[in-house]
Amino acid sequence: MAVTFEKTREAKSFYSGRWLKFLRDNASIILIYTIILLVIGIAAVFNENFRSPSNLVNIFRQSIILGLIAIGQSVVALTGGLDMSVAQVARIVGLTVATIFAAEGSNPDLIIPLIFLGLLIGMAIGLFNGIIITRTHANPFIITLGIASILRGINLAISSTPIRGIPKAYLLIYDFKIGIIPVNVLVMALIWVIAYIFTTRTRTGRAFFAVGGSERVARLSAISYNRTLVVAHTFCSVCAALTGLFLLARTGVGDPSAAEGMDFQSIVAVALGGISLYGGRGSMIGTLGGVLLLATLSNVFNLLQVNIYYQQLFLGLIVLITVAAYKSPRAA
Repeated sequence: MAVTFEKTREAKSFYSGRWLKFLRDNASIILIYTIILLVIGIAAVFNENFRSPSNLVNIFRQSIILGLIAIGQSVVALTGGLDMSVAQVARIVGLTVATIFAAEGSNPDLIIPLIFLGLLIGMAIGLFNGIIITRTHANPFIITLGIASILRGINLAISSTPIRGIPKAYLLIYDFKIGIIPVNVLVMALIWVIAYIFTTRTRTGRAFFAVGGSERVARLSAISYNRTLVVAHTFCSVCAALTGLFLLARTGVGDPSAAEGMDFQSIVAVALGGISLYGGRGSMIGTLGGVLLLATLSNVFNLLQVNIYYQQLFLGLIVLITVAAYKSPRAA
């Protein structure tokens, strides 16, 4: 009898320990989704427009742009860097594709080729970012900030005014629905699943964590540090290119100010989701939570007609608080 009691106590202790470890390891994810539920609950009580089905679907649709950029930014953040060129990559892709559409008389036959061209542009810029970073061993934040400045100049050279002439068939990327559910929301959900599997179940995905955790340990584990950084930045820029293509479908014009502030917001989403800005720790599930929280807050602010300046102030405070919550491994 005593033996049975002892085994029962040991089993309870074992499961209790595992439960506590789970809570500790996933504290940031649990926290972000708890906050989302609280925001949704409070907003639903105080604003009847918020809880309408069309508005809830709209929140998911609004999260797509930030979500695409945040997925790429998450991968770079896992390696210990930040990419400040993502907004300009999205912009140059949108302007380039819009310019060609306008020049060719809105020819719908060009939709598929130009989508591939946009992705190729993003891939080329990301590859360039990665090569420069690995060759100079400079801080990714500084390098990509410089690249962003160059791209901003190129974007202004392409056009400083909106470019029209996008084929109606291309706009279906944004408008097509199944019932009240936009198809792009379903596609975005699939992209999140793929991104999660990619970062957690593949050798390349695990390499991102290893490189961000410790360059020395990664090299001792036979992980190519330089190649991993190049892959991370290339993937990030391809995600930004997808954002530019989606923005073009949403607005119907090549906008010289497209994706403004998305680089900053993507960092906020990544930090909120629990990915360490020092690299090596985090999850795509957390980043998704950060994206959904920002999209929900933006929707609530718009319904309450909160001034955009106060919204930017709020985002800045979130970044400061979130970054302060993480201690640099070097300072530990």
